[in-house]
Amino acid sequence: ENGNFVGPSIIAGVKPNMTCYKEEIFGPVLVTMEAENLNEAIDIINKNPYGNGTAIFTSNGATARKFINEADVGQIGVNVPIPVPLPMFSFTGSRGSFRGDMNFYGKAG
Repeated sequence: ENGNFVGPSIIAGVKPNMTCYKEEIFGPVLVTMEAENLNEAIDIINKNPYGNGTAIFTSNGATARKFINEADVGQIGVNVPIPVPLPMFSFTGSRGSFRGDMNFYGKAG
């Protein structure tokens, strides 16, 4: 009623010039994009100013490893959406998504 609220949503066919790509949405929103190949997908992710999380769905282990190693984000899901904030998963963002000097669970140690 007061303020902005977005219910669970999927936004498909997103392009880099769209607001939902250029601005980070904190809510139950899944933004989907398509790429011609793995390198283009990684490039799209790394050119975005934010780095909260991403996911890839693949049956190829080498593809998954390359994606994990080269995508600059705080969370990566392989054959699953981005993990929920549980102790076994990192919940920090990267680049424009990271805030403060501590991760989600506080300082290490």
